[in-house]
Amino acid sequence: MRTKTTVAIRLLAVVALVGMLQCVKAQARSPVANFQGEWEWAIYAKSKTELPPAYRGEKLKDVPAAAIDLQLKQRGNKLTGEYSGSDRFLARLENGELDATIRDNTARVDLTSGFGGRVTVLLTLRRNTLHWKTLKSEGEAYFPMDVYLHRLPKAKRQR
Repeated sequence: MRTKTTVAIRLLAVVALVGMLQCVKAQARSPVANFQGEWEWAIYAKSKTELPPAYRGEKLKDVPAAAIDLQLKQRGNKLTGEYSGSDRFLARLENGELDATIRDNTARVDLTSGFGGRVTVLLTLRRNTLHWKTLKSEGEAYFPMDVYLHRLPKAKRQR
């Protein structure tokens, strides 16, 4: 009798182990957060009197007080793309390329400013919102500190 009981216990242990391994394997294959797409954040003046004199004839939505745009491409956990930003009603412009590694739903990105500064940004994906949090800033740079970017729908993408 002991042998039948021992065999049954061993069989149950094997079945349990196989089940646990399948769960671990499924977690390992779980998709990386989808950062791919075009993202934007901007703030605008509330009236034309807030605009610099050169822009007072423009529509308010054509002259952001500050903005950041990201065009991100993703392959597995590798994130690449381009960024462009503006501050002080287009008086300070930033642009360049980026690359990072995605871990869970975050990517740490190091950017170099066209004004000689450097920033380290943590991008955290939350559904269709991308949280941009500047972790470190050295020198002169014109990037936002803590903002939420929204993914542009395919119909609104420029490219």
